[in-house]
Amino acid sequence: MAARSQRPGPVTRGLRVPNWGPKASLFQWREPAFWGYVVLMLITGVIAAFWMLSLLLTSPGGFVLSWVLMLFYLLPMFVVIYFLDFYDREPLSLVFAALGWGMIAATSLSLVGNTQWDEVIARVAGPDFAATWSAALTAPIIEESFKGIGVVLIYLIARREMNDIMDGFVYGAMVGLGFTVVEDVHYFIGAFGGTIEGIVAGFFWRVVVSGLYGHVIYTGLVGMGIAYFVTRKGEASLGKRWLVSAGLILSAVFAHFLWNSPLLNLIPPEETSAGLLILLQLVTITLKGVPFLAFLVVMLVLARRRERHWLRKSIEAELGGPGLQPGELAILMDNKERRRSRNELRQRAGPVAAGLLGQLQKEQIKLAMIRTRAASQDHPDLQRQRARLQELRNQLAYAMSGRPPVGQVGPPGPGGPPAAYPQR
Repeated sequence: MAARSQRPGPVTRGLRVPNWGPKASLFQWREPAFWGYVVLMLITGVIAAFWMLSLLLTSPGGFVLSWVLMLFYLLPMFVVIYFLDFYDREPLSLVFAALGWGMIAATSLSLVGNTQWDEVIARVAGPDFAATWSAALTAPIIEESFKGIGVVLIYLIARREMNDIMDGFVYGAMVGLGFTVVEDVHYFIGAFGGTIEGIVAGFFWRVVVSGLYGHVIYTGLVGMGIAYFVTRKGEASLGKRWLVSAGLILSAVFAHFLWNSPLLNLIPPEETSAGLLILLQLVTITLKGVPFLAFLVVMLVLARRRERHWLRKSIEAELGGPGLQPGELAILMDNKERRRSRNELRQRAGPVAAGLLGQLQKEQIKLAMIRTRAASQDHPDLQRQRARLQELRNQLAYAMSGRPPVGQVGPPGPGGPPAAYPQR
């Protein structure tokens, strides 16, 4: 059987355009990685079930309260992570697969690995050293490895869905989010006692105060490292790909190590006032977490700029046709300008026209993505998408003017349908 190949996107000055093709799903029955994912999830699911059952039996009310509280963290974080990738959102089946890996497989495997290595460190270096340092020495390597395996499996299941480092961040951050939720439930009952007061205190410190500085950052960076290595073939040398990927992954491991270690802890060993103690804890959390959060933000900004660059490159050849008319490209490239154009049109022509403009903008982005995989300018997929955009323009013209659609392609002339985009 001939080996399957993935057609690369167009090349511009040595840089490969992302191949933004049709969405794949998790259920790739012919991919060995899919069955590996299924088998590992089933095996670790047994471990996770026994683990959750033990927590439930320890504190039934605390267990329920813990999950209810964590939903207030899980749902908004899920939405934020998912919608960060504006131009090429990942298939929900793969996103939920990443979340599930973090909640079940990564936590279960890490539980076994951390426990075994904690015992080794205690035997070798003594219980006092282990109590202080084992979480910093074992968890970053073990947990980021098992979480990273989930990102690798997602890539192997649906290779074309990982086009750039933004995709790697989404999958990695979803794995980290799932891991965080289950780990926090464990801490609320195991470390904070499982009482209402203890769970609320744990939620405050682990979620409200430091919820931005944990596994979402760590595994988001790991996912970026993996994505950089697999998506920059033909663009960056093998040595550079290894170097950048290793740098991103090691930065995640180091951030995890620093968070778990006693380094930079400003809390004094002697008793102190409650107010001072809270202040010192907040300062410690800030010192340990903010630099890596800032680093991640910079990486996300760079990734967004790269996607915006390729979107422009992909669609600017459509200028003058039904896909893109003069003045629309600059608006399409800017989130704020797109919102402004819809708001202005809503004031001028009502919500129906604004909704049609929003659909038009989404279909223009889709046209750009189709161009990255189309073999020719008259590919049937491109033709269908241009026809779809022309239809939307006609509907929009009718919604704005109240006159029947006229099928105009170019810029409106005197007496013709009004411009699709509001002009300043």
